[in-house]
Amino acid sequence: MSASTARATRRPAQRAMRPSARQDKTWSGDAPAGRVRRPHRRAIAPAVTQPALHVVRSVVPRRSTVPFILLVSMILVGALAASMLLNAHMAGIAFKMKAAQVELNVINDHIDTVRSQVEQASSSEALAERASQLGMVPAGSPGVVDLSSAAVTGGAPAESPDAGE
Repeated sequence: MSASTARATRRPAQRAMRPSARQDKTWSGDAPAGRVRRPHRRAIAPAVTQPALHVVRSVVPRRSTVPFILLVSMILVGALAASMLLNAHMAGIAFKMKAAQVELNVINDHIDTVRSQVEQASSSEALAERASQLGMVPAGSPGVVDLSSAAVTGGAPAESPDAGE
């Protein structure tokens, strides 16, 4: 039943049940002369009295703020947990980077040591000493080979230190 039909059905029944003083006054015999009497409309009451029906408006439910607060709280807790996990992961990576940096420094020191050993072993003094240990002698003055006559001009052969004794 809609609200308009409930109101329409309720009004005549309410008027019929409660007579007002004004209605009594107009139907009494002392009405002014210029006034026209109208017949009183009375609603016919049913044989069985039924209560008047009317629409009851329900209470508009307030929106609860609990779901919103829970959503915001979950977002904040999730953000906090994500930042903590990210921070822990970054700390682990930083530790691995530090270990790799230390290992790289050790390897670079080893490379520098080997490089200095190679430079020292390839110096002219070290090469001459090693050559003499192996029995090599310094070369004499170079000569020139003449291909037309097949003769060597100039130069001197290498002399061994033992040969001079």
